[in-house]
Formats: sequence, structure tokens, C-alpha cells
Amino acid sequence: MSTSTKKKSSSRENSISSEPVTPTGLCIRRCAWQPPDKDEAPRPKPARHGVLCDSCFYRLNHALALIPELTMAMRTQLVPLAASSYRDKITGGRNSSPAPLRIGPLDASDSLYARLVTWTEVVGGKLGHPQPSVAVWMNFREAQGGRPMSPERAHEIASQLVAWFLVRLEQIAGLESIAAVFHDDICYDGWGDSPGVFTLTQRYGPDRPPQKPSAYRDCPTCGRKAVFVKWPDASDPDLAVMCNDCRWVADPATYGFYARLFEDSTA
Repeated sequence: MSTSTKKKSSSRENSISSEPVTPTGLCIRRCAWQPPDKDEAPRPKPARHGVLCDSCFYRLNHALALIPELTMAMRTQLVPLAASSYRDKITGGRNSSPAPLRIGPLDASDSLYARLVTWTEVVGGKLGHPQPSVAVWMNFREAQGGRPMSPERAHEIASQLVAWFLVRLEQIAGLESIAAVFHDDICYDGWGDSPGVFTLTQRYGPDRPPQKPSAYRDCPTCGRKAVFVKWPDASDPDLAVMCNDCRWVADPATYGFYARLFEDSTA
């Protein structure tokens, strides 16, 4: 990990201790649901997963699940289309000269990997769990871009890191000192040269495939099989469950129920 990355991770860890605490029983991020009736006051969302509400918990779950495909997409975009080979040595179209790298996705993917590794240190220390054993992302003894991580290998490493977080997500949500910071760092804030997952997904892809008709669920209002999950993204950070026909919208208090219904179709 580079010196600049170490400084960023140290700053991120130091900010954890100053995270404010909200009243017991409510989401630590002070989330509130805005009722359809504008005259009705917003209702604070209860913390149903540790100190996080359903919206925050499933948003974080979704953001983590996007990372392997996102990382693969970013590494795929490093080399212009004229490059003939990505593995071992990048070569251009003429005289086997090195092909230029696109620095944006290179820096963003490296920073996202460093961020995940840093959080395994923080979370592992809090929970008393060993960090996952993953391969080194890049060999710093070689010139940058001399032997880049292949998209497939990047996907494999990111999947290992993400799986480590997902099996511990309920425990992480129960850590009052870091749950909100972890959520915001992964979903929104990121670091200077690597924003949150939803912004990166909008910038580099991959495009989320349209939901299959078989994945829709029965609507409690109109009875049609048209209920779907609107997942968070950079333009709209809120998760919502709604009917595609009658526009019924689920109460956020039931998100946990619907998230379990949709788990199989979004795996």
C-alpha cells in the first residue's frame, strides 16, 4: 500500500472515534421516512440491524455486492481498444510497444481495493476476527502498468474481500463506533481519488441488467406480479419497493421482508 494511501487510511480510522451517537433504537444515520401526506411529519427510521435501519443496511449490502463486477469493469477499461493483450504484458497494436493506460479507472480500482483492505483491518480488530488472506493486488517492484491485474483476477480478489464483509454484515451493523462510517465510506464518500460505489458504478459500469419478469413479486394492492426493488444508485440513494403497475410503494418498515424475498433473484 502506498504512503499516500496509508495516510488516507489513517485519517479514516481516526475519524471513527468522533462519530456521533443517536438515541437508542433509531438509525444512527438519523434516517427518516417522508410519508406521502406532506402535512405529516417525517418518521425516524428504527435501527433494525444493529444501529442501522433497513434502508441503510440493505443499501450497504447492495453496494458491497456490486464491487466484484465493478472492479472487473474498471480493470477492463484500463487499456484502449487498440491494445491486443491484457495479461502479463500489455502491448499496443504496433511493434509490441506498451499500450497507454487509462489512469482514471486504474487509480479508482486500486483505491477501492486499498479501502476494502483497510476496512478488514478495522472491522477485524473490532470483532476480533482475522483478516482474510488475499493475494497482493499489484507488485510494487515493477513499473506501474508493467504487469497489471487482469479483470478476472481483480474480480476474484474483490469477491473474497466482499464475501468476508457480507458474512459479518449484521455484526458490523451492531458496531456503534464504525457502522455509519463504514456505510458512508463504501456507499457515498469514498476517498479523494475514489468516490463511493454508486458513483463509481455510474462512472465505470457495469450496467445493471433489467430485472427479469420471474423476479417480480405479487402486489398486495392490485394483486399483479409487478413488485420490484428500485436499488440505490448515484442519482437516487434511497432503496424502494414498489409496484410497476399500480405504483404501490412499500412501507420502509417492511423492507427487511421484501429484501429476503428478492435475495434469490439478485444474487
